[in-house]
Amino acid sequence: MSQLAIILLYVYTLFFDIAYTWEHISGPDLESILKNNEAATVVVCNKKTEHLETEWSLALPEAKVPFVSIDCTANAAICASHGVSLSTTVKLFSKGEPVSTYTGPRRASALLAWADRVQRPVISEVNAATLEDFKKADETVFIAYLSTDDEASKAAFADVADRYREEFTFGVATDDDALEVEKVTAPVVKCYKPLDGDIHDFDNPSDAAALEAFVKGASRPVIGELLPHNHQRFLDRGWSMVYVFAATEAERAGIRKDLNKIARGNYKSLTMVTVDPLEFPDLPAKLGLDPTVLPAGAVHQLSKDRIYLYPKGKGWSSSEVQGWGLDVWQGRIKPWTPPGVTTTYDDHLGGRIKATQKISMRKIPGVKVKVAGRDEL
Repeated sequence: MSQLAIILLYVYTLFFDIAYTWEHISGPDLESILKNNEAATVVVCNKKTEHLETEWSLALPEAKVPFVSIDCTANAAICASHGVSLSTTVKLFSKGEPVSTYTGPRRASALLAWADRVQRPVISEVNAATLEDFKKADETVFIAYLSTDDEASKAAFADVADRYREEFTFGVATDDDALEVEKVTAPVVKCYKPLDGDIHDFDNPSDAAALEAFVKGASRPVIGELLPHNHQRFLDRGWSMVYVFAATEAERAGIRKDLNKIARGNYKSLTMVTVDPLEFPDLPAKLGLDPTVLPAGAVHQLSKDRIYLYPKGKGWSSSEVQGWGLDVWQGRIKPWTPPGVTTTYDDHLGGRIKATQKISMRKIPGVKVKVAGRDEL
């Protein structure tokens, strides 16, 4: 892909009283940039993008392609001509054509990782000389170590990589020296997660269905970041969901750091995520939380559809969260009862909370199945 790829961010604003803090280019300037295959990013501040400015400013100095912004309220026709209407959208362009739309979190490092990722080939060739750098090229990297004549594994890996290329980075190594450096025997696929420091292995890459399940499972961080496109993936694990809401990325990052040890210790039996309330504005109230009080948290026991609220005013230190979790686990805390619902919870006898069934997103409070047309950031 051309190094003159363009990142383009449009924000449609419904709140005209919010002061703009980004400088925007004009519509003609945007068209000129696209025509000349130069790079650009487009932003307008509204209530959904107030917190984005901080992350955006952190990304700019490290961006390998320039960012510019355009006010879509003043340039609605031009924005619409590039597939943007009523939602905040980040697009990467190459030679004037959009090649990817960002669906990740409001986080500078995630934006930068995505911009690099979608400019790579779907699968990169990796050898002994490039192996160490490639393992750290993204927040989640999959490398298939294969024999040169293993066409079945190559085909399955290519199929899965094509479907998940906008989320993760994929590479293949058939170089004997690379396999020796990594101390592996082909065939095997390894998942590297530099942020968590984790590595996962899978030794049956010719089975496309099993390989896809591995990619979805192994890519899950110790503490995930909830987004519309990954919510169902988390729910499909069938284990209880721990939701932690915080207003800013700095707060969410701090909570992820503080709770990392607890989350790692319960990685197999719980699914813990931080949530940007701007992405899920209806979810806190429908989980029984006051949306005006943040940070806030709740556990959703999927098997019995019960919700346990983290106490208001309680701190978010590791010891406080662990103590509360123990109280829930041992049955000392009753589930939240939605208004108008009467129950005695006669079977509430404590014991480990776990799920025994898969849950559809349609049954989860505040989750919308339709993704098209949502605010992307």
